[in-house]
Amino acid sequence: MYSDYKKVFYNELSQKAWRTNTTAVEQNVSYEYVGTMTLAEYELLIETLFELYEENNISLDAFARIFGDIRTFCDHIKKLVDNT
Repeated sequence: MYSDYKKVFYNELSQKAWRTNTTAVEQNVSYEYVGTMTLAEYELLIETLFELYEENNISLDAFARIFGDIRTFCDHIKKLVDNT
């Protein structure tokens, strides 16, 4: 479901992101926990990263920054909708 928040992890070496509710990845040292997102937010994150970086590598810091920007944007939109 789109409104379920799940944990998002990122591996800078393999350039892979993972959104899951499992705890198994937390024990995998190759993935860094970044935060939580809904499916819609995560899809927006992936699309934005592709548009910005295309085939170039993305650092963990850059991933986390874009992640935070998208979460802030989506939270702002949710507040606008809730206040309508």
